[in-house]
Amino acid sequence: MNSHALEQILRRKSIPRGQLTLLKYLSDRDEWVPSSELVDQIRWGSDDEFRGVVGAFGKRINATSEITGEPGSSAFVERTQIDGETQYRLRSEARKAIGDVDVLLDTFDQHSLAELLEPGTEIEAERLVGES
Repeated sequence: MNSHALEQILRRKSIPRGQLTLLKYLSDRDEWVPSSELVDQIRWGSDDEFRGVVGAFGKRINATSEITGEPGSSAFVERTQIDGETQYRLRSEARKAIGDVDVLLDTFDQHSLAELLEPGTEIEAERLVGES
């Protein structure tokens, strides 16, 4: 999938805190990240909340007009099994798409993961669309 289509996923509507923290955590890491680590870091140890974040991100992707089919979160995130645990990492084209959205990069640079986890945190759609 090309990075322009992935960029449109990021720009089409507000990005809520769960998706922000998922993208920030994975974009800060180049290696595979165990699901247990992601759950602990971005969803306070709740597997159900983590599945909800990934599911909502998948719906965001599938509802983007530039996306064909229903790739879900796999359009952005690779998954593999290592030692019996699901591991995640951003696809290279997803990294490029994130890099092309200045307001997203600025948010990642200016706020810690803990700050992004605060209730009500999001990047409003107007800020995402306004910079393109």
